[in-house]
Amino acid sequence: MSMYPLDQGSWGPTVRISHLRDELTRLVDLDVVAGYRGARRAALARYAFGGRLRGLDGIYVESSSFLPAETDIAFLGLARALGIPVLTYIRDAYQLFEDYYRADSLRRWIGARAFIPAMRALGSVSTHLAFPSLGLARAVVGEAAGSVLLPPGSPHPIDIRRDATAQGLLFVGDARLPAQGGERLIAAVGRAREQGVNVGLIMVSRPGQEPPSPHPAWLQMVRAEGDGIVRLLPDVLATVIPRPRNAYNDLALPIKLYDYLAYGRPLLVTDCEEQARVVRDSNAGIVMGDDVHAMADAIGRVASASPSELDRWSANAHAGARSAAWSERATAIVRALVPTNA
Repeated sequence: MSMYPLDQGSWGPTVRISHLRDELTRLVDLDVVAGYRGARRAALARYAFGGRLRGLDGIYVESSSFLPAETDIAFLGLARALGIPVLTYIRDAYQLFEDYYRADSLRRWIGARAFIPAMRALGSVSTHLAFPSLGLARAVVGEAAGSVLLPPGSPHPIDIRRDATAQGLLFVGDARLPAQGGERLIAAVGRAREQGVNVGLIMVSRPGQEPPSPHPAWLQMVRAEGDGIVRLLPDVLATVIPRPRNAYNDLALPIKLYDYLAYGRPLLVTDCEEQARVVRDSNAGIVMGDDVHAMADAIGRVASASPSELDRWSANAHAGARSAAWSERATAIVRALVPTNA
């Protein structure tokens, strides 16, 4: 069950849940119920009243950033009453962190206040809750015991050769949101260039998420997704996640981290705990401090790296992508729901 629709273009959650759906289909007979609240209510009602719960071996739920509907709780409660195991994945907890979620309207204030009760309700009708990291599990349920870890999946490695003259640093995300670190990245690239480092910055952001104008000449703004980003890779020297350290960024595992591994370029990431662990464990790049000076130094290091060192980081990034493949995530879900088939 997906709390996002899977038929509305190639935006983040749609693409990633579709990858997971495709891999699960290779392992099990799969029924998919997906959509926003209105469509999901109707689909769940049809599924339940059609008697299709009988014979199910398990239910996997991809929750959204929005609160679950009462129909979701009722449907999963019925499944549990019938003895069907339920694994619910909690993908984030923005509502608990002011850096990412501003309760600046009545609706958003209610969303923040209702988040923990809603997650407890989901937990009450689930056999297990799953999270991308132990830190997020602790933030939502208070302890990690009994939680299933399901880090974000990675696309298949993309084998595109780096041009010998590549000097671009690739940032994908909201360049205006301070918690994403876009502005300090621009400042760090500017400082590195002042120190004689020949690099540029490619920022891929949605409309309204671009950094304020004017932009320096070495900053290239691009609107792209999917294959459009892939076409940028020949000019990309390294990928960057410049998030400042804070309570949420320490426990979060950015989905784009796994996209970056698949791109096969060295990663520059700030020392937020979870993302730093992935890069260190895979030896796929450089972990740097989150201040402008430390970031500029790391940019200088990657720009001065030898071709063999760049190639080694790139190969390790691809290896990390393979170990975090969507097929691995699908297998983990099946094992959690049907342990006897593991």
